[in-house]
Amino acid sequence: MKPIRTAVAALAGLVALAAPARAQEDPMALQRCVWSCLYGPGKNDPASPAYSACVAQRCTGESAATTPAPPADPTQGWAASRTGAGVGYAGVDGVPGQTGLYYFCGQGQSFLRVIGIDGGERGMIVEIDGRQFPLTFRPNSSNVPESHLPYTAPVIQALQSGSRVRVLSYEAGVVVDATLAGSRRALAQVISSC
Repeated sequence: MKPIRTAVAALAGLVALAAPARAQEDPMALQRCVWSCLYGPGKNDPASPAYSACVAQRCTGESAATTPAPPADPTQGWAASRTGAGVGYAGVDGVPGQTGLYYFCGQGQSFLRVIGIDGGERGMIVEIDGRQFPLTFRPNSSNVPESHLPYTAPVIQALQSGSRVRVLSYEAGVVVDATLAGSRRALAQVISSC
């Protein structure tokens, strides 16, 4: 009996030692996840609901069932602003705090960014009132997909004149479904400062 108890005790000790080692494999993983939420959906605002929802869902492991998504506001249109570095951007949320489509232009950069899907090189379709624009997206340093293109690209022009935009991923289906209300004004404001 004693050898069995000793073996069980030794095995329990090994399991106890292995668990903390596994938990500490990458001590910066949580911090990188939090940063990606801050600089992605949170738009550099740690008080934003988008940042909090992202951290809860991606970093702390809370499921969408335990973190209710705010209802989509169909009256919410496109808005324009500037990043802390002075790059202009215009965009719209599909589901507030979870999905969105943003156009950035300035300091030699011009690109579309999709919020709500992990990075990774992939093809996606930006669909404007049924008209499809297949684009290639690549992950930025925060693992958020971006498609670099000039402000004169047909898709940017179409975003200014349609009524509804959808972003479709070949792997995940519809990623963003949003209004184009206010897009003409917001995009023109950003493009004028490119």
